[in-house]
Amino acid sequence: MDKQNILFVGGDKRQIYCAKQLYASGFEVSIIGFEKCADVPEELMVFTNLKIAVILADVVVLPTPLFIRSEVYAPYSENKLKIEDIVANLDSEKRVFAGKIDDSVKSALEKKHVSYFDFLFQEDIVQYNAYLTAEGTVHKLMEMDDACLSRKKVLVIGFGRIAKHIIRILQAYRTGITICARKKSDVTLAKIIGCKAKNIAHMKDLSGYDYIINTVPAKVFKNDLIQAADTPFIDLAGVEYAAQKYYRFSSVPGKYAPKSAGIMQAHFIEQSLSEVDYE
Repeated sequence: MDKQNILFVGGDKRQIYCAKQLYASGFEVSIIGFEKCADVPEELMVFTNLKIAVILADVVVLPTPLFIRSEVYAPYSENKLKIEDIVANLDSEKRVFAGKIDDSVKSALEKKHVSYFDFLFQEDIVQYNAYLTAEGTVHKLMEMDDACLSRKKVLVIGFGRIAKHIIRILQAYRTGITICARKKSDVTLAKIIGCKAKNIAHMKDLSGYDYIINTVPAKVFKNDLIQAADTPFIDLAGVEYAAQKYYRFSSVPGKYAPKSAGIMQAHFIEQSLSEVDYE
């Protein structure tokens, strides 16, 4: 099959590394929305007209996540990229890739019979991103304090993919970890793997920790309980508690390990287009 024309619209450095990988694999690759990025490879075709770029493309790769605060995620673009302008110029012959596609965009694509793939519904990518998020989070913790992580006390809210990876990494630093989870089975398993663990319903005091890391995408504590802890609160789930020392870590793979994340996305795109397995 002939190599297809792949257009990257906005996004962070993951898209640049993804584009480079696909170009190296023989695809024709173009980009738009990276005017403020200093690391755009010379071999990539750069568009300035969104309509023309989308019309000429066979495949359109949108950001991960697709939106940040209701706008297409394009931190390197000098202009806002409107999803309406992108969808309007798609047709049923094109394929779309993105991360965290919301229902309104899915509906618009389905009405135009456009095939789409959501990176965050691909289990291998989700697992890999979870690890990159955990590794990047621990890296940020080390930057936040001049002291080492050994013997620090960390409270992790939740016991999902990201939390489990954070635990494994922090245990290597001999960090004291407490897991806060809803399920009795999660509390039991956390204890089995060497953590302290408590049920969320029984947490009446969050003080005494050097860091609190939230991985649950819903509020499980009242703001006054978080504020009373007076502890750096690292939010990986975008819940935005009213903590005194609140830190929102978003799109961690794209900021901490964009090359690894981008190459993983490129492998998935190439597999989806060619139906050839990859490792």
